[in-house]
Amino acid sequence: MGPLCSSLCMLLLVLPLLEGAQENPAPAVFSRIIEGQDAKKNEFPWQVSVEKNKVPICGGSLISAQWVVSAAHCFNPSVPISLYSVVLGAHQLLSPSAPHPSKVQQIIRHPSYNATKHVADIALVKLKNSVQFNTSIRPISLPGASRRFPVESKCWVTGWGRVEVNKRLKPPKTLQKLEVPILNTPDCNNHFKKLFPNSSLCPEAIKSDMICAGYMNSPKGFCKGDSGGPLACKQDNTWYLAGVVSWFIKKVSEFPGVFTRVTAYERWIHTCMKAESGCM
Repeated sequence: MGPLCSSLCMLLLVLPLLEGAQENPAPAVFSRIIEGQDAKKNEFPWQVSVEKNKVPICGGSLISAQWVVSAAHCFNPSVPISLYSVVLGAHQLLSPSAPHPSKVQQIIRHPSYNATKHVADIALVKLKNSVQFNTSIRPISLPGASRRFPVESKCWVTGWGRVEVNKRLKPPKTLQKLEVPILNTPDCNNHFKKLFPNSSLCPEAIKSDMICAGYMNSPKGFCKGDSGGPLACKQDNTWYLAGVVSWFIKKVSEFPGVFTRVTAYERWIHTCMKAESGCM
């Protein structure tokens, strides 16, 4: 999140987003869809599960035959790429018919990512082999830099994370979905300041590269396990990846979720996808 500059605020707000987070944790994004519902099979064919050592740690979104968008905080640079894998086309993660994981060739975290400030919390994952599209595996469209997602427009968050702060999603772990409205950024920042009287220490928690979405006074939201997953919005009969699940405030049900704004990194994404070796 933006400079949650005071260490006091950091203690209040920040916790590992994922099970076994490996570095300065991103804000309290509990990867779980709280008070959501089961998604229909093939309803969100771009949804992927990112695994480390065959254990699901984050979500992600397929954007082409070989590329996935997720959150930077999901990946530790010190962990060998060979330990990461991606499951595509799954509906129930623990179903006997669940797809086998795909190997990862490259992981690119945005160079401006800051684990303390939670800015530029976005990463690209290149699969070792291109995938064949079908009814279960299909990419979501990237929005152009000029595309806008108006306040109050309804979008969807999806994932296999926890369904309550201390309650894991039960087997067979069916993909969860939750409809959420896009919220006004100034309103979110003002709400944040009301929740934390010491807000003078942490001005403007929601930065320009973030989207605030969800509910101000409701337990509905996302939690551990949903990190890196999509905020998908439908416009003109096309699904767009508006945001990437980034952070949430632990134990504060009155505060909505915060997502990395994909339009802020659209050019970077395309540059990386076209580059033969690395990108900035």
